[in-house]
Amino acid sequence: MLFLSLFDSFKGHSSGFISSAHSLLDPLLPELTTQPIPIEMIYDNSTLVIRASSEPHVLDSPYGYTPTAWICVIFLSLFGVSGTIHLIQALWFKTYWLIPTAVLCALGEVLGWSGRLWNHYNVEKDTPFMIQISCTIISPTFLLAINFLVFGRVVNLLGQEYSLLPSRWISILFISADLIALVVQGVGGGLASGDQPVTGGNIMLGGIAFQFAIMIIACLLAFHFTWSWKSQHPVRKSIKNVEETEMLDGQSYGKKKAGSGPTIPLDEPEASRLIYLIWAIGFSTFFLFVRAIYRLIELSDGWTGQIITTEKWFNIFDGAMVVLAIWTVNIANPAWLLPKQHAQETNSA
Repeated sequence: MLFLSLFDSFKGHSSGFISSAHSLLDPLLPELTTQPIPIEMIYDNSTLVIRASSEPHVLDSPYGYTPTAWICVIFLSLFGVSGTIHLIQALWFKTYWLIPTAVLCALGEVLGWSGRLWNHYNVEKDTPFMIQISCTIISPTFLLAINFLVFGRVVNLLGQEYSLLPSRWISILFISADLIALVVQGVGGGLASGDQPVTGGNIMLGGIAFQFAIMIIACLLAFHFTWSWKSQHPVRKSIKNVEETEMLDGQSYGKKKAGSGPTIPLDEPEASRLIYLIWAIGFSTFFLFVRAIYRLIELSDGWTGQIITTEKWFNIFDGAMVVLAIWTVNIANPAWLLPKQHAQETNSA
């Protein structure tokens, strides 16, 4: 009986405590029930783990994360400085074709990373997300055009008889294909950032795959040309048959007969600079090649896949690769590695 009496007494006091707690918590209950706890899904040793997220807005983030501010600032600075240098180089050396290629690429990347920085402070905003999708997808296409233009110019200088395609056709075909890839990716980016993310993503994937195929074909042609030129194995007769070549300042540099070697004068410094340019374009293409592989895998994995929702992969395999590619062209600029006349002639290529 004593035990039952104590139990009834405790029950009465606990009921009063619970009622008091309810009266304190009731005003907060609507807010607590309408604000979901942010969670994130990660893979730990092939096991899906669901845990509370340290990022307050991860549920509302179209990225699956919140872009890191200081990383965005670094990339903004790198692309901004690179674009400024490219613009100065283009105006100083009168290589105006670098403006709609390298400068435009840098400008697009600045806009894209500005969108990511904007989203750091307001991750739910759609407009900056749309900007960064479109700009970071299509901007490297302008940079890739430089490689095609320079490849055609190098073929023209070293000897078209070593190339499977004439230099003019190299520029026309690959620049046209690059523009097609640009349009397809732009359309896909517009749809993906709107109300058709799946359709837009598939179109973007197709555009990148097409561009990837273009890069492979161009690389194969470049490797074949380099081998033919180095081994002096022309694949067809020389287009020109001149006894003496006048270049730049009117000085005679050497003789050229059909199929007998380089079209350019055999001046050692110019030949060395041209070799450096070939290596630089190769490195730039390699970086863009890696970036294209990443984008193919990323988009194939879907908008909510583990790759696209992991910030470090985007920073490394997209941002860093494009930075390396565009700064390679800054350092090994065609304006001073190509003979002056040919560098400026590319303006009308």
